[in-house]
Amino acid sequence: MFAFVRVFRVSLVAALSVIVVVAADVPVVAAVASESHCVVRVVGERPDGELVVTPQVCFATLGEALSYASGGAVTFDADLTGEALLTNEGGVASMASAFTLGVHFDGFNGTGSSISVTGSSCSGGYWNTGTTWANRISSSWNGCYRLRHYDSRYATGAWQDTSGAGSTHNLSTLNNRAESVAYFGS
Repeated sequence: MFAFVRVFRVSLVAALSVIVVVAADVPVVAAVASESHCVVRVVGERPDGELVVTPQVCFATLGEALSYASGGAVTFDADLTGEALLTNEGGVASMASAFTLGVHFDGFNGTGSSISVTGSSCSGGYWNTGTTWANRISSSWNGCYRLRHYDSRYATGAWQDTSGAGSTHNLSTLNNRAESVAYFGS
């Protein structure tokens, strides 16, 4: 029995060594290639304020995602990303805020992958992030004047506000902790 344990331990160490060597050979560029920009549309609101959204539709660039979010009414430069795309220059922020409640990023300063929540009301309804975006948001672009990021689902738990329509804000206390977001007009 002791011989089996020793052989198993040696095999396990050898297997882990192979995994470490293989992982070390994976290029860092692979992380950038997997960036995605998704959109969910609000199609209703439950009595408790939870927003009912469509399944997410994803694109390679934020520009493509926002063009889709506008229903094709607005075309965004596919080469621009994050803050560079969502600035007030040329009225881009006001165009985007006409249909986008908020854009949430997994990197600071509007970088990395994103998910845009589109709708027509900043009345305080909230979106549960689901498993794909739970504990992942690092920054948000405000389409509504104020976004309240909650630590738990169903707009409960600790919260952090970002405010100012058309601006991008980094989360501090709730960085990678938000599981729901509410959208307010004031």
